[in-house]
Amino acid sequence: MYRCIVMLLISFFVLSVTTGCGQNREPQNDKKPIVIRQESPAADVMEDEDAVEITEEASKTAAEPDMDEASEPEEVPAAVAEAPKPEVSKYSEEIIAANFDSGEKPNNLGGNFGAWNKDPSDPTQWCKEGFDNVTRHGDTGFAMKLDYSVDSPNPAYNGFWMTLPNFDASKYDALNLWVKGDSKAGYTTVFKIELKNASKQMGRYYISNVSDQWQEISIPLSEFKGLIDRTSLTEFVIVFEDRMASNKKGALYVDDIRFVKK
Repeated sequence: MYRCIVMLLISFFVLSVTTGCGQNREPQNDKKPIVIRQESPAADVMEDEDAVEITEEASKTAAEPDMDEASEPEEVPAAVAEAPKPEVSKYSEEIIAANFDSGEKPNNLGGNFGAWNKDPSDPTQWCKEGFDNVTRHGDTGFAMKLDYSVDSPNPAYNGFWMTLPNFDASKYDALNLWVKGDSKAGYTTVFKIELKNASKQMGRYYISNVSDQWQEISIPLSEFKGLIDRTSLTEFVIVFEDRMASNKKGALYVDDIRFVKK
């Protein structure tokens, strides 16, 4: 009897323990479920200053590049970089008397021009003018070609005349022109320039060292000694003289006759 009572008590104890363990596996309503959170953004864990810096960086746009980085200069297109600059004149002022670019009369000041000869009846002395668009100074227009002969048994001189209708040259310093000899026809290396005014005064100047290449001749107006008044010039003259010409027959080219102020 005693053994039966002991066995009943042991069975009851084992049954209680087993029932309690099963209850522990069931969820408990008085506890909140576990929530797994995602990692917080960097801005949530950074210091305030760092967060401000990131906000400022994010607000920059493509139109506002980072000023901390040195911006490279914009490349200039080759066509612009290599474009030639306009030629700057070495004179403060100048006026063209004749450049012959139109291929016809009058000159740039409205004056007439042409060839002249001391003795038209002598066939051994003569001068002829003509426009030439092959041998010229510059890329366009014409030059004035002067074919001449002073190869005569008689005293001979001739040349080219051009009117300057009461031109006031008092503010200019020099008379400039381009000259070239004809290598095939021959040419004189020396010839004379004359300037005349309304008072019948005349100044003379001899040009020398002419070659078969274009060269600019600049004659100070003060070198025309007989020309006292330069306020009313009337004529420009080229003279070929038998006594001075290094070659008594040939051809010269003249272009871009102008008055300049240095």
